Amino acid sequence: MKPAVLILAAGMASRMGAAKALLSLPSLPEGGRCSALRGLVSLYRSLGVEDVVIVSGFHAEVVEAEALALGLSAVRNPDPQRGMFSSVQAGVEALVKGGFEGQFLVQPVDVPLVRPLTIRALLDAAGQEEADHAAALAVSGKAAPTSVLVPTFDGQEGHPPLISMALAQHILTHQGQNGLRGALEGAPLRHVPVADALILEDMDTPDDYARLRVLARERHTLSPVEAECLLRICNVPEKGLRHARAVGAVACCLAEALAHAREAAGYDAGVDPRLALAGGLLHDICKGQPRHEAAAGEFLRRLELPEMARLVQDHRDLSLPEDEPVTERELVYLADKYCYGGNFVPVQRRFGLKLEAYAQDAPACEAIQGRLGRVKALEERIAREIGKEPALVAERALVRNCNAARGNVARREVA
Repeated sequence: MKPAVLILAAGMASRMGAAKALLSLPSLPEGGRCSALRGLVSLYRSLGVEDVVIVSGFHAEVVEAEALALGLSAVRNPDPQRGMFSSVQAGVEALVKGGFEGQFLVQPVDVPLVRPLTIRALLDAAGQEEADHAAALAVSGKAAPTSVLVPTFDGQEGHPPLISMALAQHILTHQGQNGLRGALEGAPLRHVPVADALILEDMDTPDDYARLRVLARERHTLSPVEAECLLRICNVPEKGLRHARAVGAVACCLAEALAHAREAAGYDAGVDPRLALAGGLLHDICKGQPRHEAAAGEFLRRLELPEMARLVQDHRDLSLPEDEPVTERELVYLADKYCYGGNFVPVQRRFGLKLEAYAQDAPACEAIQGRLGRVKALEERIAREIGKEPALVAERALVRNCNAARGNVARREVA
């Protein structure tokens, strides 16, 4: 059973000076603009969540008009000055009256950029817990209570929590101390780590809104910090982390060199060093699986991160037509060829070792030679653009990366 979602849009927004639900953000696919409320409704509908309860209060007329335009009605909080928890109670009361018996998400409208991957992670965790409880019930005959599931990024709790309707009466009868957290005190709580810093980003002030307008444009990619978080969630071993960080560091430095050269020549940079770094970090996230580069692309597409998928899915072998520009995708590919574990290796040496290993296999050697030729062609093309050998950029990047890693180890040992 799909959960319901309570979208809380009853706040006064005194510091913002306008109804937050109607603030425009470029949060639709392809950067399309819409209201914060419309963006959240679109998110949940895209994930199959059709039971959407919008709670209005202050600015009720404009919020309810927007809800009506979305084909939804709103539940009005009769006493919104009591704070956000009173809106939760109004929403839960509406679910009870409607006979809803599943789980529900509590989504403040001023946390509008939550990614689909976060909601999927919560739903997957709920499904796994339900299966675990069913198995335990079959063995012991005792039913376990359903956990409150809270998404976390880098150990910090964010929105939206996923709550069972079994806790509805606790919420409705709670007198308000410590808000929703107080109402759920004593209920089992489980953290669900997600690679989504946007679960922490709210908009209370005009400065917050300005920041979120920028973040909204980056919502369909991951930052380097989020990429590192995803590696940890996927339990990538230390050896894999060293290689991922090395490739990310090289891709980032190549992107910086390319952007600088293009801008100096009067052109648009066309590449983002942070995106190249994130792509390098994630390129081997499915290492160990058959055709791991394609598996990584498919994994990231399932997380609704198609741009990240594009960066990694061809890193084993690719070619670039002369009339197409070098992007972060090609930089991740070349960076991987310079990295043996966390160390620098010239591409001629890397492929030479492959040719030695397959010396008795003519078809394999032919394929290796073809791959080497494509790497060299890209290497030469980038050298022409940046005015230096990309191998030198890579070697220096790896020296800095190695020194930084040693410094981090030393600081941990001192601590």
